[in-house]
Amino acid sequence: MLKYQVKSSSLTMRPSNRTSRTSSSNSSSSPCSISMHSLLEETLLGIPTTSRSNSLLSLNSNDSNLSDSSDVGVLKVDTRGVKQCTDYKTIRVTNSTTARHVVEKFLNTLKLTCRDVNLFDLWMELTTRASGSPVVTLLKLDPESRPYELQRCHPVGMSRFILLQNPSGFLVRVHDHNISPQSNYKSLLLSSHTTAIEAIHIVLSLNRKYDDVSNYGLFLATPGADAQIPDDVSLVAIARLCKPDQKIIIRNVDVF
Repeated sequence: MLKYQVKSSSLTMRPSNRTSRTSSSNSSSSPCSISMHSLLEETLLGIPTTSRSNSLLSLNSNDSNLSDSSDVGVLKVDTRGVKQCTDYKTIRVTNSTTARHVVEKFLNTLKLTCRDVNLFDLWMELTTRASGSPVVTLLKLDPESRPYELQRCHPVGMSRFILLQNPSGFLVRVHDHNISPQSNYKSLLLSSHTTAIEAIHIVLSLNRKYDDVSNYGLFLATPGADAQIPDDVSLVAIARLCKPDQKIIIRNVDVF
């Protein structure tokens, strides 16, 4: 019997692992600064944080462990739904390789590293027989499930994997002129699960900056004041609540 993991949806607020900072063109006790900080707290109220792993996890770590496992195999994935000029792609995996790592590996192989990994899902198509007729079932795999283990549970040719993009992305504008003077902003198609720190990774990748992500922060800004967005908060949730005079900016956390 096929077993697959179901991830719990209960999420709780937790403090960011980096200290949030506020800044203002006036003194720290100015009404504008206090109002802006209160605004961010109100915006964050009720927005769950996420425990999803960093969207730019090292892809080499998976390959480096292949030689340490006796259960090494090949995973063949249909990638036509992600990049039309492709058909199938194959990668070497072990029984410990997760669906999340498979998605990250294929985005790297297809040169789509500036996309939000949380928008992509790995699906498993199963073929069984009922009353002599084939029955096809599609299963969306949990990010922590292990595709190679699942593949080995079925006869050869009776299962396959498909990489698809989730259509529920939300367009978020991040102003990046502080880190890239020749640019004004980047429009990011993000999942509702994507955190501020993951969005920072994407913006830095688009600007071809590969220094330490902890040097940067996202800020909710209005004329004259801004407040740092915690790293583990959904950026889509913040963007949906932004008022016309507010915008999301990225800058070095040490520059005010």
